[in-house]
Amino acid sequence: MRFDNETGSKAGKISKRGRSLPVELRNSLNELINQIINELNYESLNNTQKIKLLDVALKYSLPRLSIEKSIEELEPPKELKITIVGRDGEVIETHKNVLDENFQFKNALGGK
Repeated sequence: MRFDNETGSKAGKISKRGRSLPVELRNSLNELINQIINELNYESLNNTQKIKLLDVALKYSLPRLSIEKSIEELEPPKELKITIVGRDGEVIETHKNVLDENFQFKNALGGK
């Protein structure tokens, strides 16, 4: 079976991937979840139930927090290194520049 625009279009219509819930339904589910969580009596849960609740909650909260944290901790580069390599793979010249407030790209190759 060939795979081209025509067959790909048909396969995409059959596939369930990429179809999300309508916005209204997602909002209603979020309201319902918030209501259930607010009404939950945590003191009445046994240790097993508390651990299960923690497990489910962490699955949704930790990945987002780890992504946000890694983005915040990125440092901007402090140095720019340009290496010019010939056809034979031999390094012809290398230029290093410090990226500070005086840096200009036109001077990155030594003013050439």
